[in-house]
Amino acid sequence: MSKIILYELNEVPWRVVDTFVEKYPTSTLASLLKESLHYKTYTKDSGELHPWTTWPTFHRGVYNDTHDIRFLNQEIVTNYKPTWELIAEQGISTGVFGSLQSWPIPTTGNYSFYISDTFAKTPQTLPHALECFQRVNLAQTKRDGGVVAQGVFLSLGSLRDLFQMIQNGLTIKTILLLVRQLIREMLNKNFKHIRSIYQSPVAFDLFFSILQKKKPAYTTFFTNHVAGMMHRYWKYLYPEDFNYKLKTNHDYFRSHAILRAMQIADGQLKKLKEFADANKYTLMIASSMGQEAIDRGEFLGQLQLRHMDKFYRAIHFNKPIKNNMAMSPDFAFEFESSDDLKVFQNAVLNLTDSNGTPVFGFKKSGLTLNINLQTTAALVRSGGLYRDQKKEKISFEDLGISVEARDPGTGYHQPEGTMIIYKKGLPAFTKRPIVESIAAAPTILSLFEAPLPSYMVPPIQSAIDTLRESA
Repeated sequence: MSKIILYELNEVPWRVVDTFVEKYPTSTLASLLKESLHYKTYTKDSGELHPWTTWPTFHRGVYNDTHDIRFLNQEIVTNYKPTWELIAEQGISTGVFGSLQSWPIPTTGNYSFYISDTFAKTPQTLPHALECFQRVNLAQTKRDGGVVAQGVFLSLGSLRDLFQMIQNGLTIKTILLLVRQLIREMLNKNFKHIRSIYQSPVAFDLFFSILQKKKPAYTTFFTNHVAGMMHRYWKYLYPEDFNYKLKTNHDYFRSHAILRAMQIADGQLKKLKEFADANKYTLMIASSMGQEAIDRGEFLGQLQLRHMDKFYRAIHFNKPIKNNMAMSPDFAFEFESSDDLKVFQNAVLNLTDSNGTPVFGFKKSGLTLNINLQTTAALVRSGGLYRDQKKEKISFEDLGISVEARDPGTGYHQPEGTMIIYKKGLPAFTKRPIVESIAAAPTILSLFEAPLPSYMVPPIQSAIDTLRESA
């Protein structure tokens, strides 16, 4: 039976992989590519592409028009299970660490460990000892989303969690890495803008520790740290996409941000490669889609809902409501009744720009609702929104909306992703045939000789044949 580690390198396209390998020819990733199968994946998901939709597509083997998973913390009602559930239900030992749309923990199946994604509604983990990590992880997500106070990590509970994380795999090397980052931030403010990439080493320490202890036959690990840098700094790694020339020290610092993030991934892949070689695992590196250059035009800042109580008062909504976690600039709400949801949606829909155009986008599932505030330079300049067909103007301050100073974002989602399948001793395979992303799930299931649901497309036979020949 196969053993597979799936490293989910979120949104990283082949262009970034190739750039990294060209600049770092002695890297682990460069070494991996010499003994691996290469595929360019392509997703046909409808609507605006987001990882919380494209990863369910990757793992469920059907597109979003079928599985209908559209936003984080929505009410999910689907008959299409992810690979980890289908494999664990076969009695095969399975481990999940951070894969998107993985909350809640399944009640059946053979799980060695299970840590839900960073937007989970509760910090529950399997085993219970790793809740220390998930509490800190969820607190950081809330902090980034702007819903809680700034001092979240200074509580006694946080310090207790940190101590327990050390007991469960957080290494001194990573702690020193974080300390060095904080010192660099004090000396050079540029370093503050890459702080988010250091969440991944913390998560990976705990993942790798339990992977070594439990050795499940199938395991997943999700990391978003490269995607965040691509969103911000694509322009500076690929200035030719914008007919731009690097000019300042800030430009040159930003031009290395994506590569810094890739170096962290490369260090993690080094450990996984060594573990895979020693324990006869197949190592898969995949993204459910990619990124490319985007020109957003004039950018004056990102509008962000920062004070929800103010927002509720401004739209005259006083029904029970739960604000679940989502990825900025989205918000996910949960209601007690469909009537309450409809009242809230209509109140928000009534908010427009000066032209009378609604400024919030909506996605709905059951009693959950996702809203997204569409930011434009003209909207930022206006200083507020209008209600009742432009009869009343409400300031951003009264709405609890702030204008966040941030990088405009020069990289954005596109449908082509990567899939690299490594196993020690594989023949060189440098061609990159294009495969649909929905072919990944049946391929993984086939390698475990697990039954394929009838709704899935055929697996990638070239991968199966090559891996079996090398066994």
